[in-house]
Amino acid sequence: MNFITENSQLLSVLTAVIGGVFAFIKWIDIRRLELKEKRYSKYMGLISTISGNRPDGSTPRITEQIAAVWFLLEYKEYRKITYKIFSSSDLKDMANEPWTKHVVPHIDQLMKEIAP
Repeated sequence: MNFITENSQLLSVLTAVIGGVFAFIKWIDIRRLELKEKRYSKYMGLISTISGNRPDGSTPRITEQIAAVWFLLEYKEYRKITYKIFSSSDLKDMANEPWTKHVVPHIDQLMKEIAP
């Protein structure tokens, strides 16, 4: 008991430091989760753009769709799912002629780059 009274300031500082470290670790974990969710939203926005709808509901130009295809390379954590999305669908039967003529070749090139 004598130790506590003699070192009360040290114990107060130590308690504050431990609490601060815990709060910092918790903040890092929350921040990491927020960034992961933001990346997922951006990835899904690219998929929407490629499919012909911007996240706001408007229609993208073909050049934006082509750019969106190549931006998918920035999302390495989703490479497997990107490959599955584009390899298991018959894209040429799903869209209009300008899209299949201009966007599909870029998707095909992307598929070669991310193939497992």
